[in-house]
Amino acid sequence: MGQLELVISAGRPGGLSGISGDQALTVVEAVEAVKAWADSIALSATAVLVGELESDFTHLAPESLTSRGWRVFFRSCRSVAAREIQVATGLGVTACQRLVWLAACEPERSAAVREAMSRGQVSLGRAMSLVEATKHLDALTAASIASRVLAPLAGPDGVPLPGVAPLSAATFRARLHTQLVLHHGLLAEAERTHTAAVAARRLTTLPQRDGAALMLISGDGPRLAAAQGRVDKIARRLRTRGDPRTLDQLRADVSTDLLLRGWIPTDPTFTQLGKPPVAVVQLIVSAPTLLGIDRGVGHIPGWGDLPARQTRALALAAGSIWKRIVSDPITGRAIEATTTTYKVPAAMAAQVNARDHTCRAPGCAIPANHTDLDHTIEWKPGSAGGPTAETNLAALHRGHHNLKTAGFWDSDQARDGTLTWTTATRRTFTTYPHMYEHPDNSPVHTSALEARLGRRLTNIINPDIPIPGHLNIFDEITWAQALAPATPPHRQHTWTLEAPSQAQPKQAQPTSLAAHLNGPPPF
Repeated sequence: MGQLELVISAGRPGGLSGISGDQALTVVEAVEAVKAWADSIALSATAVLVGELESDFTHLAPESLTSRGWRVFFRSCRSVAAREIQVATGLGVTACQRLVWLAACEPERSAAVREAMSRGQVSLGRAMSLVEATKHLDALTAASIASRVLAPLAGPDGVPLPGVAPLSAATFRARLHTQLVLHHGLLAEAERTHTAAVAARRLTTLPQRDGAALMLISGDGPRLAAAQGRVDKIARRLRTRGDPRTLDQLRADVSTDLLLRGWIPTDPTFTQLGKPPVAVVQLIVSAPTLLGIDRGVGHIPGWGDLPARQTRALALAAGSIWKRIVSDPITGRAIEATTTTYKVPAAMAAQVNARDHTCRAPGCAIPANHTDLDHTIEWKPGSAGGPTAETNLAALHRGHHNLKTAGFWDSDQARDGTLTWTTATRRTFTTYPHMYEHPDNSPVHTSALEARLGRRLTNIINPDIPIPGHLNIFDEITWAQALAPATPPHRQHTWTLEAPSQAQPKQAQPTSLAAHLNGPPPF
């Protein structure tokens, strides 16, 4: 509570005025402790949420006592809890799922780390890493490992050594690895972690702000090393034969070309697929941007935005197929696509996907063409249920679709496509059709002079932090001297002290920050 009081005092207007660097560091320490303490409360609240969902939705539990049926029920309730937290906080769904998992762990497994969090000694991220790393072990062994990893540095007699800094991230990782190796043996631990890492292999593409992208492939090390070696050989042969591109450019281009057009007709995996699929990219762009009237952005669903020039080049490339989507000039929402059918064939699906653009559940951004088409009012034969029409269809990705179908969440759709959601905790959220014409999709207008001078000033005022061991030009600048003409003199802080006795000289001596925790804060 003393650290919380310190943080609150520092957060008041002028709360940090006139304090020393050591006192500022004390505030930073207090903030980290308070964050860990607050996260421990969030874990406890999450556990209450999970328990209430399991109690409120017991009517969805299986009637039989089979372990598989109840396991599915508990998993569904925890998934619902994660979605509730995601919608309420804006956190990523993976982070919410990990939070729910830790909160729902058996007390014997997580008690040590949660107790340390409540004392402000262990962050949520470190607690999560520790419990997840030992989740394949029984609860008592996992708890013993946690206690060893988190214990302060001690001598052989077990007595903590004085003057030791808090547990660093590197020491934490080393201690955890040592304990896992001690339990399994080095070979067994290496096999377990390798198997888990290979099982989690994936392909990820990350858009960059300049229109480029970064593709990451994780998987079995030898296979990826062999693939990289083959790409390198092809790049070097092309370079030897006079290709003007650099080796790095050739490696990137060869890899991309192999992924776009590569096919192995004699391989069983490829043979069962029949004809090679065509690489297609969907691009959404407004008419003014396409015609060069403004400098808006183009959008590739599931990937990100492209600058205007790159958008026009891609849209006007040979072989491009255009599809018209008319948007309302006032609302900016799609109101018509080139379809005239009624049933849910490809034409109506295209219309709904064009209107929704992404999954219509709150906080979800999965592209509509990777979702299911859900009937807001359940469809039944003979017109007994909701119609198969645009006004009763919405794009929902499988996870949110399952929540609605199972009865945890519900939605109501208005004529204009607006969806009102009611979650398992009876909270309501509204989602709207995608706005294709939006002022935020236009560039910010700044004069060329302001932009140029601002970039130069940014490089001086906010230099990049150099990587350790690398020379940086800013290392040679004495900033106190360089900025002295523009820096106002430091205002001396006047400390509030009790009135001195008659025998003491009348001068103020600064006292420590901790001495004021039980009284008025010194700032």
